Amino acid sequence: MHIRVSDVKKWVGRQETQHLSEDWPEVVQERSAYPMRGVAEMDVTVRNIGRALIVELEGIGHVSAVCSRCLETFDLAVPFSAAEEFREEAGNSDPNEDFFRFQGDKIYLDDIVADAFGVSIPYAPVCHDDCQGLCPICGTNLNTDSCECEAPTDNRWAALSRIKFPDDPSPSQH
Repeated sequence: MHIRVSDVKKWVGRQETQHLSEDWPEVVQERSAYPMRGVAEMDVTVRNIGRALIVELEGIGHVSAVCSRCLETFDLAVPFSAAEEFREEAGNSDPNEDFFRFQGDKIYLDDIVADAFGVSIPYAPVCHDDCQGLCPICGTNLNTDSCECEAPTDNRWAALSRIKFPDDPSPSQH
């Protein structure tokens, strides 16, 4: 996945926006815990600030996720965005620097898209906000069925219920 920057890099202050709609780069799928669905759709803006080009991208990706509460598979829309600086310099980009290097008229976006998308996927996705999850006793999906299981009691606190406290002292005894 790449964008052409031949016109933008000619004039300081020039800006172009492109809409990309193409297959997801392989590196995105490698870094995602869930299978990708559909194609990559994003808007990419390139702006010339003189010493560098600023690349801003914004998009929404879809993955086939598993709900962390009920374990059902669902389509998860993941909005993602990134803004990176690119300088036209020889050599490979250094991860210790705060910019990327490029040469020629193309900037390759695979790694930037993969990073932006990867950090945007929720750690514990949920199919919907009021998902009831699974019964901890029998495993029934509480969104579709109900069960007769009783909530387990926590016997670790039973000894505290046997403690007898003296009556509160009256204000004159303070």
